[in-house]
Amino acid sequence: MAGRPIKPIDIVVLDGKKHLSKAEIEERRALEAKYSPNADNIQCPDWLDEAAKEHWAVLSKDLLDLELLTNIDIGALAICCDAYSKVIKSNQEIEKHGMLVTYTNKGGNKNVVPNPYVAIANKYSDIYKRYCSEFGLTPTARLRLATPKEAPKPQTDFERKFGDV
Repeated sequence: MAGRPIKPIDIVVLDGKKHLSKAEIEERRALEAKYSPNADNIQCPDWLDEAAKEHWAVLSKDLLDLELLTNIDIGALAICCDAYSKVIKSNQEIEKHGMLVTYTNKGGNKNVVPNPYVAIANKYSDIYKRYCSEFGLTPTARLRLATPKEAPKPQTDFERKFGDV
């Protein structure tokens, strides 16, 4: 089902594009809190290689500090770190063999072709970029995640006399 992604209620309120009652806003906040996963069992998966584990240590610390990493995000972050590791390995192979390699076909003819590691590096770079965006690890993604807290407005005379409407 395609469509616009659902925004947290605080962003909807700040955008001012929907006219929701205070009860509807509080109901949405309660639902968001109810479906917020725990972050009490976050461990680096042991199937990651050393480069991916090092990247995991850096990212998971910062994401935990920002309260953006939960138990159910472990798999996605592991894929992100694995893609990072594979980009590094692919780039090392490109440095070693160059952007173009000589290929000998079955007939014995030699052809210069693009190094297959270039395609692998591009593939894993795209995967890494996609997952970084999901976790707010790019400048644009951080701007989308930034939700300034709305300062409480002082009550008007009407609200003091008759309550919130």
